[in-house]
Amino acid sequence: MSAAPSTQGLPLNDRSNDLKIPIITLIVFSSLFVGLRLYISWRNRTFFQLTDHLLWSGFLLAVVGAVFAYKTAEVGLGRHVWDPFLTPAKLEEYLKWIWFGQLFNLYGMALIKLSICAYILMLDFSRGYRILIWLSVVVHVGVNIVFTSVILLGECQPISKHWDVAGTRPGSCWGPTPRIISGYSGAATNIFTDLIYTVAPLVYISRVQLPKRTLWGVRAVFLLGLITTAISALKLYEIKSLNTSPDPTYTSVNLSIFAVTEVFVGAFTASLPPLRKTFETLLRRVIPESVMGTSRSRKSVGKGTDNSYAMKEVGNSYVLNGNAAAGPSRPKHDLDNDSEHSILDAQQSLDGKDTVGTITCTTEISVLGDDRGSVRSRGLEWV
Repeated sequence: MSAAPSTQGLPLNDRSNDLKIPIITLIVFSSLFVGLRLYISWRNRTFFQLTDHLLWSGFLLAVVGAVFAYKTAEVGLGRHVWDPFLTPAKLEEYLKWIWFGQLFNLYGMALIKLSICAYILMLDFSRGYRILIWLSVVVHVGVNIVFTSVILLGECQPISKHWDVAGTRPGSCWGPTPRIISGYSGAATNIFTDLIYTVAPLVYISRVQLPKRTLWGVRAVFLLGLITTAISALKLYEIKSLNTSPDPTYTSVNLSIFAVTEVFVGAFTASLPPLRKTFETLLRRVIPESVMGTSRSRKSVGKGTDNSYAMKEVGNSYVLNGNAAAGPSRPKHDLDNDSEHSILDAQQSLDGKDTVGTITCTTEISVLGDDRGSVRSRGLEWV
């Protein structure tokens, strides 16, 4: 019987906590925003829309995938391949949990991306941009769901051959090349779709006139989507490093961290657009009003305070101060800071119906009540 190889002089450091701590932190952090998004959606309608169902189901799959990733850290991920801790039995468990973690992470990310697409398609963007979104859906489903599923489920037959460390089970595997292609294509597709969902809306709103407050709120929401783009780019680098590493159980820590982070940050950013008005409130606290601007009428200053009246906003309509009916109600989405349609402020059409996501030109009027009475226009505002 040959003696076990000596590990004298070799590093035996353990990086498993580098993965465990981010997993717990990300689950707790993203759960708060996903829960808030779903709560507000339910409070608005007492039912969930397609985008909500895709979000919560994708998030649950991501949590299951993160649990499997956590288990890999308990059985060897983050340790060197020569570490005595990594027995053949633990290596088999490690490979098994890696496979299950990849599977659930894949479908969780896929559903969260589809949730973002479903949400964007509800907004009143141009026909060309909507066609672009549909094309991205086709690419996303084809590359990140169909192709990757074929690789994960068909690479080894039977599937248990994935974690056959001893090589004693019957069956065969394709080899590493299809898996490598799947990893690169998946990361590249995520970067491509993230840029579409982030940059295209920013270009679109830059061509129309909006109040600065609304503009900065929309920008902040969509710019946060670039976080997942950066994570996908880092994944590409780590995939290359892992493929050439002689110490995969140790080297793969970074890739596992980025894979888990990508899906939970994706869930976080997918929860933000309906909360745009909350972002506006935060921006007003940190950015001066002179920079942010305002979409509401400022009170006019007239001669004499007793007889002066200014236009006052009530919901989406304007009435004279002092002449408004008692207890005016505002639209529900104004009260809860949500409504997926409120990514652009809702306005009322001439027939009294709300038109959501439209951009209209409004003339602000100040009515000054004095001895002579006067009505004057204060200019135009795009909302």
